[in-house]
Amino acid sequence: MDGGIFMAREQEAQRQAAVREAAMASIRRKELSQMAGGHAVMAGLMGFGEAAEGRGLFPMIVHGAKLFCIAFAFLVPNYLVWSLLL
Repeated sequence: MDGGIFMAREQEAQRQAAVREAAMASIRRKELSQMAGGHAVMAGLMGFGEAAEGRGLFPMIVHGAKLFCIAFAFLVPNYLVWSLLL
C-alpha cells in the first residue's frame, strides 16, 4: 500500500512540475513579447527623430506640425473663455 501512495505522490509531483514549467514558459514568452514591443517603439522613434532633422520636405512638415500644436495650445483656451464666459 505504501508503494501505491508513493507512486501517486511521485506522479502528482511530476504533473505539478510540468504545469509549473508550462506556466513559466508562458510568462517568459509574455515578457519577451513586451520587450520586443518596447524595442520596436524605440526603433521607430529613433528613426523618426533622425528623419525629422536636416533638410527636406519631412523636416519642414514636422516643424509645421510643432508650430500648429503650439498655436493650438495658446489659442483654444482663449477661444473657450471668450465663447463660454463672455
